[in-house]
Amino acid sequence: MKKFNEFELWFLTNAIHEYVAQAEANVEAAENNGRCLFAPGYFTMVGKEMIEKIDSMTKKQKKNA
Repeated sequence: MKKFNEFELWFLTNAIHEYVAQAEANVEAAENNGRCLFAPGYFTMVGKEMIEKIDSMTKKQKKNA
């Protein structure tokens, strides 16, 4: 199986963080209007799990000590 490289990890992580921030803001706005399908923190939790999966699927570079 081909793994993500460090740039792809960075790109995907940033995209997830941006989407999570937007989705959590939408949840807050929906709650203020009295109708929301998702609980606050749901997208944060899912985003964290996705980042952990992506991190585990990323080729680690050897560090020179």
